Amino acid sequence: MDTTRILLLRSESDDPSSIDQSLGARLSAQTRASTEDIVVTEEIFQRDDNTDLKRKLARWQDKVSAVIGATNVPESTRLGELAAKMNLLCFVANNNPVVWQGRRQVFHIGLPTAQTTAGIAVLIAKTNRRHILLLHDQTEFQSRVASTMEDALRTRGMDVRSQPVLLEEGVQFPRGWKPDLIYVIFSSERKGLLVVQMIRNMVLDIPLLFGRSLLRENFLLLLDDHPGECWFVDMFHRNGHQTLAQREFFHVMAANGVKIPTANHAFGWDGMAHCATALGAAGGDPSRAIDYLESGVMLEGASGTCRFGRDNHNGRFEPGPHTITRWRSHQLEDV
Repeated sequence: MDTTRILLLRSESDDPSSIDQSLGARLSAQTRASTEDIVVTEEIFQRDDNTDLKRKLARWQDKVSAVIGATNVPESTRLGELAAKMNLLCFVANNNPVVWQGRRQVFHIGLPTAQTTAGIAVLIAKTNRRHILLLHDQTEFQSRVASTMEDALRTRGMDVRSQPVLLEEGVQFPRGWKPDLIYVIFSSERKGLLVVQMIRNMVLDIPLLFGRSLLRENFLLLLDDHPGECWFVDMFHRNGHQTLAQREFFHVMAANGVKIPTANHAFGWDGMAHCATALGAAGGDPSRAIDYLESGVMLEGASGTCRFGRDNHNGRFEPGPHTITRWRSHQLEDV
């Protein structure tokens, strides 16, 4: 049996997204190593330094068949460009199609924003909440999420108000109108917590909904100091039905001290799993592995199912693995 050699590449930073993706990928590889001959090496490059990224990747020319990037959008875009030149199979977790740019070698398995917002709108409707306030950061990405979410909720007949938050000015509710759910669209723990404090100084009886990016153990523990219901966009049924792939993922995470598995853990886990599966089916040859992935084979993972095609290297299709969970009594439960 040929040895499958994969490079795991991430930037040197305290960004929990890349850290979680890296851990998920490494644990996925360790799990497979019991039945497969797979060797994974991790390299760390300077954040936002494309020269260092290129240098670290070049060390592995002709030594690996694939690279997994625990990287942000600009880093993943550059990584995809370099991987294509080196003919390496490349998996990243981003949902932004800009990282793909039509390159055969690059697969990006993040859940598309439009798919997520449509799925969450359906779930919010089931809670009988009709007046929704969206409070979002002013970054381009969060503004786009808020706009897409607003459209999805309005399509469901909900009364939606959306506004950016200037932390120095505080949070203001629209005059004469009270929401019955507030969706806090931030990725920064610090900013998110400040918004929570502002809201809870005004009202306690309105549930707060947070995005997947804040569903991590550190932020959950910080929320324990604040009263009121806190909901999260999630991809797992924390106390309900889970697929076999998810049960294995949760078991391995728990065995390695991860109390709250995140979507980024799952993206790293699945990126490694899908990459290793394709290389295994192709005898380690990246070009044949790409043919295998583009054949439309269904790949079940912790973050849901992927089915790639020649014109679709994201692999996600509706309805997607969307849930809403509640943080209560130091544990997550389905809403």
